[in-house]
Amino acid sequence: MKAISIPDVVAGGIDDSYYPQQNKAALVHNYRYDPQGGWRNDRGWEPLIPYASPLILTTTQLTDAQAPCRFLAVWTRHAGSEEYVVQERNGNLFYDFGNIGSAASRTVTLATNRHLPRSDEPGTQFVPYGRFALLLNGHDEMLKWWGRAKVETFGFSQVHPTPVALPVQVDYNAGPGLPAGTPNEINNPAINNNLTGIALQFGADDYLGLGDPAEGSVNSYSWRYSYVTDTGSEGPLSEAVSTTWTLYTAANAPAGVSATSNARKYGVVITGLEPGPNGTVARNAYRTKNKRNGLEGAGDIYYFVGRIDDNTTSTYTDVMPDNQLVNEAPSIADSVPYTTSHKYGATWNGSMWLGGGDILPTQLRFSKPGLPEQFGAFDTFDVGVREGGAITALVPYYNALLVFREHAIDAVFRENGEYVCSTVNSSIGTIATESIKLIPGVGVMFLNKNGFYLLTGGFQGGASFDVRSVSKPINKELARVSVNALARSTATYSDKEKEYWCHYPVDGATENTHGASFNTLTNEWSLRGNTTSESNYDWTFTKLATDASGWILLGTLPTVPSSNLFPGFGIQVWSARRSLGDSLVPVLIGQSYTVTVTDHGLDPCIWQSTWNDYGDDSVKKRVVSVELETITEGNGTVELQWASDYNLDWVSAGLVQRQIGEYVNSTSTDPTFDSGANIAIWNTSKWQDHKPTRLRWDVNTGLISQFAFRVITTNVTQVVKYQTNVIIGNVKTPNTNMPGSF
Repeated sequence: MKAISIPDVVAGGIDDSYYPQQNKAALVHNYRYDPQGGWRNDRGWEPLIPYASPLILTTTQLTDAQAPCRFLAVWTRHAGSEEYVVQERNGNLFYDFGNIGSAASRTVTLATNRHLPRSDEPGTQFVPYGRFALLLNGHDEMLKWWGRAKVETFGFSQVHPTPVALPVQVDYNAGPGLPAGTPNEINNPAINNNLTGIALQFGADDYLGLGDPAEGSVNSYSWRYSYVTDTGSEGPLSEAVSTTWTLYTAANAPAGVSATSNARKYGVVITGLEPGPNGTVARNAYRTKNKRNGLEGAGDIYYFVGRIDDNTTSTYTDVMPDNQLVNEAPSIADSVPYTTSHKYGATWNGSMWLGGGDILPTQLRFSKPGLPEQFGAFDTFDVGVREGGAITALVPYYNALLVFREHAIDAVFRENGEYVCSTVNSSIGTIATESIKLIPGVGVMFLNKNGFYLLTGGFQGGASFDVRSVSKPINKELARVSVNALARSTATYSDKEKEYWCHYPVDGATENTHGASFNTLTNEWSLRGNTTSESNYDWTFTKLATDASGWILLGTLPTVPSSNLFPGFGIQVWSARRSLGDSLVPVLIGQSYTVTVTDHGLDPCIWQSTWNDYGDDSVKKRVVSVELETITEGNGTVELQWASDYNLDWVSAGLVQRQIGEYVNSTSTDPTFDSGANIAIWNTSKWQDHKPTRLRWDVNTGLISQFAFRVITTNVTQVVKYQTNVIIGNVKTPNTNMPGSF
């Protein structure tokens, strides 16, 4: 037998296939890849807003705090001067502001009693558009949020109600009348008091007024109205309201009516103008020109006649002459009412795009450019003409809008001034809406029932889209995903962490307890959560998001094992805190709960090698030792465990401090805070940079064929490289039980 030292192997990410590369890991559990090199376990989480001390909650507050976070989004406005972390729990849509100041509460509620999403629904979607953001879920009314507490209804679900045109009174003037003071004045009234009409008269030569003032003329007009919102969008035109009046001649004027005195132009009063939904800032009025008797006059062409610049006035008086009507009204197809059942939205190419939902699952519609609430009757696509199932997400991707469906991916792009919808992939889609994230410079990553996929490419410059699987190294883990609850999965990308993190439900459960992290520096995977245990409650993250600084935010579902609540109330932040959140114990005292808050502690972090037969599993060998290249961290220890021949009864090789070996227990070690030979002293000790060092564990196995080890610790450790020292025999051991040996 001969002793050899296997060359240093750079510690890689997970590859759980049967034939992994030599440097890959069988398990990377709760580590992240450090840009300086190696896998580092220096992350935990803490509340985004620290808990009050003491933490006292009413019964309602405790109920809401224990409810799962079903929506989480970060919205930055005004060049970063405002940043909102908005969430949804127990049907309440709200955000908390950090500096409470003298306010009675830090919570600003935007909506209540909202739909609670099922396990097959992604929940509320957040679509920023300029100064406002659209919130929709396919069940509640779509909301237009302008920041702070300003929330309005989005769009037009109905047309302006049909107003009423008051009749024009053409018998108002009974005669020229007699001068005041004339004895016979009372017997010769000059006015007819007709309460069924309005006589707003103008002289025949006056600039203002409607109609032909000639005796015997027939005058007919129609009006339509529309709402205008604070986004500049115009709603559907109302049904037409019309009025007609005919001026008398001397021959047909009733007794007591002067045809000459009533031969005038008139103003028309429109009533019944209803206020629009909140967010309406004006109503537009449109009118035809004089249609006369329907044969000789103008047709049913409407022109802009005026605007009511408020949302309260209920009457409008039209005195605009026909020769001032120039701008034609939009057609009835330019703006139509639309359903609030759309579940998905996106902002792309200056328009608001809506799609999917229970009522119209394959319909895709887009607004007029720059008018996010105005949708035309023909500005739609129906992707249902091609196989692929219902729409499940709309994702802007450079010069295309990706339309994800259950079993396919389509894309909308601009060609020759028109929108075109084309198929990207006819067999790969997803229902995991919240897993779809754009990774700058890489592509769009998403999860479906078969694993993670990456979409790259585009239509520009003759290029094409490509969709390929990127999760083969973690196929065994993904086989546990709960397909029926896949819509609950959530993901985020952080450029600060250089990782795409997706959290998903497993083993038939409906809440997210396992996570997979894809590092964009190495294109390698690691796992998060209690992936080696059936106890998953302390990693129950229902939503993930990233703030403007790159910090990953965690929406939680506090659960109750042994009366303790994990993994924390409210939004948590993935940070350098060495604890998996807090353990919260509420105790009812009087009419409220006092909550005790303590560190939850840490789960062991594991980097586990793949099985290694050192070239030939039929040759027996002895593994003498394992050496780990790492970074000095202090007096905390790291344990190495080993196993042989596919037997996972792990054997401990002992604990080693994360220090340079020859300095351990001497004053030359890095200063430490709690114990050791070189205790850190304020204003005396020098700050020490991390230093590369090598840790060694003696293993001294018996004769084996396969060897694996794992580094397991709760202390901060950086796994960079490793080396094994092996004594290998030179005689193959026959397998006497193999087929054909009897």
